[in-house]
Amino acid sequence: MLKNCKYFIKDSLKWLPFFGWGMWLAGFIYVRRNWTQDQQRIVSAFDKIKRLNTPAWIINYVEGSRATPKKLQGAQAFSRERGYPVLQNVLLPRIKGFATCVNQFRNSHIKYVYDLTLGYRRRKDNVFKAPSMVRVHTRSLWPEYEFHVHVRRFAIEDIPTNETELGHWLRKIWVEKDEFLTNLNEHWVDQIEKQDMWKETSQ
Repeated sequence: MLKNCKYFIKDSLKWLPFFGWGMWLAGFIYVRRNWTQDQQRIVSAFDKIKRLNTPAWIINYVEGSRATPKKLQGAQAFSRERGYPVLQNVLLPRIKGFATCVNQFRNSHIKYVYDLTLGYRRRKDNVFKAPSMVRVHTRSLWPEYEFHVHVRRFAIEDIPTNETELGHWLRKIWVEKDEFLTNLNEHWVDQIEKQDMWKETSQ
């Protein structure tokens, strides 16, 4: 699977020694957050995947950025102005890049969109916050952290083709994602205790 993963990443990262070159050779898709410039790069990369019938996982972080408190406040203010649902745990999804991904792969060998939602918990103080990048790359996260990955699959043929309707569909998915994270953060401890109890009584 790993060799077939194609990530969207910031264009500036290609200049990182060794890592940047490796990501370029692996076929990662560099974007500048400028749709005029990015659209042709994306379409060109996808055309190659479709032409060669290459098995691929296109990893798209639809929010486009890490959810810092400042960015979350900005996204909430934007949502209020536009009349969108105000989310508490995640940023508002960006539509154009996702719509291009989905519509480019219609009627191709790539049939599904997978929605992944990650939950984090620091065990010692029950804090639901992702570890920092430095922490992730310097030492093991276990047993200090626990993670939960929630996966849903959607057939591309069932996703709206019109960009406006697709935007409504994607925002609905994000509302469900936000509600899921709120519920996970409120009830994680109970769920883990029940799971541990089941393991103990079943052995």
